Amino acid sequence: MPKIQANGISFYYERHGKGVPLILICGFTNHLGMWEKLIPQLKESFDVIAFDNRGAGRTDVSPPPYTIDLLADDVIGMMDALKIKKAHMVGFSMGGAIIQSIGLRHRERIQKGVLIAPFNSLPSTAVMQAKTTAKLFETGVDPAIAIETIFPWIFSNDFLGDPKRIEKTITDLVNNPYPQEADGYAGQLDAIIKFDLTDRLPEIETELLMIAGEEDLYTPFYATKVLEERLPNGKLLPIPQVGHMPHIEALETVTEGIHAFCKD
Repeated sequence: MPKIQANGISFYYERHGKGVPLILICGFTNHLGMWEKLIPQLKESFDVIAFDNRGAGRTDVSPPPYTIDLLADDVIGMMDALKIKKAHMVGFSMGGAIIQSIGLRHRERIQKGVLIAPFNSLPSTAVMQAKTTAKLFETGVDPAIAIETIFPWIFSNDFLGDPKRIEKTITDLVNNPYPQEADGYAGQLDAIIKFDLTDRLPEIETELLMIAGEEDLYTPFYATKVLEERLPNGKLLPIPQVGHMPHIEALETVTEGIHAFCKD
């Protein structure tokens, strides 16, 4: 298992392919397994580096609270340890917030950034949903039921119209080989709740592509429109009839978007 020391903790990471470095940054609660279908689409064109964020997967869990700036500094620390001066970055949800922080505070380290299902600040609806999920797990509810309550927030109507697909997705998540510890969940949740760069978005000069599902309830489409309006070099790729998980529901569109944007 490849691990590397950075910013005071040990990170699990994987590296695939060749070319210009491209760093994949996971979302809230996710481990790098979330990229399993995207990495094969990217590794022929890029040197793809995927890793588990602080508090998730096989990376160390430090005591909460965390901040998005701390998680962004983790990325920079790993780049230093891997001797990567500059890279493209792709971030999902919380990962997109991390890229915003890097673009604002470490602009010399990022070439272009792709934000999948992004937000400028997390809506109160999403905060309440995340806290409720934590309470369900704490009370000992069947994990399959707790997970199922999340689905209407993150998947589109079309996706949820297939019972077999729902059953398989629940089974995969219940059998997650790297379940997140409570401290990791609390730390990451605190980071996304407190994140808000809305007023400073005009200072981010990095070229950023926002890929957003128009049916996203978790980080609604209006949040992406705020980013588009305020980022001086922001570009929006909307995907109709897709929810919070474009990399699952619209893999081909996401892959083509990343290639076209980062190879341009």
